[in-house]
Amino acid sequence: MDDDVAPGERTARVFRRRLNELFARGRGGRPVTNREAAQWMTERGYSINEAYLSALRGGHRSSPSLRVVEGIAAFFHVSTGSLVDPEEDPDDRLRAALADEGVEQFALRAQGLSPENVRAIIEIVDRVRRLEHLPPVTPPVPDGDRG
Repeated sequence: MDDDVAPGERTARVFRRRLNELFARGRGGRPVTNREAAQWMTERGYSINEAYLSALRGGHRSSPSLRVVEGIAAFFHVSTGSLVDPEEDPDDRLRAALADEGVEQFALRAQGLSPENVRAIIEIVDRVRRLEHLPPVTPPVPDGDRG
């Protein structure tokens, strides 16, 4: 990044870039709209509207409240830090998991499944982890903030 950029501007740029990457990547294997994201967040107590999301994504607004950042993180199932911290790489956890033998093959087979079936498989994997006395996988956001 450019050393002449003010720290607040650097954070705003990181936030905008990562927010747009998340929208492009989507949820459940398909891109999402500002309207879908805003509706999901509003239904869960994160006060945000489609126009404000659009302004954040376009760089017209650059200082969202912590509550808005938490809502966005909850919607995309990422940590708040991955949205704003230039030092945190949001894909580090994924890369580490994919390096584990078999995980990549497992993920490839799950591609294209319905969200309901993916959740069912996650529940099965969680049960197997308990049987093998492995620690639970910690989600990046609290369960109460998930959809």
